[in-house]
Amino acid sequence: MSTHWNGFDANTAVGPKEFASKNLIRNEAQQVKILGDGEITKPLTVRANSFSKSAIEKIKKAGGTVEILK
Repeated sequence: MSTHWNGFDANTAVGPKEFASKNLIRNEAQQVKILGDGEITKPLTVRANSFSKSAIEKIKKAGGTVEILK
């Protein structure tokens, strides 16, 4: 996690498509793991293939939710 979360509006869903549109990953077909580095200060629904335990805790603490993609 980092300041990249500031580029997304609160209470929105973000996943590989949105990450690719902001050049945070190469393309939306890429596997995404969210790590717990940095801070998140707004509620987001974060969609990714996997999450670190600390990332889940920080997302939930900010009022957001996680969705694991298959």
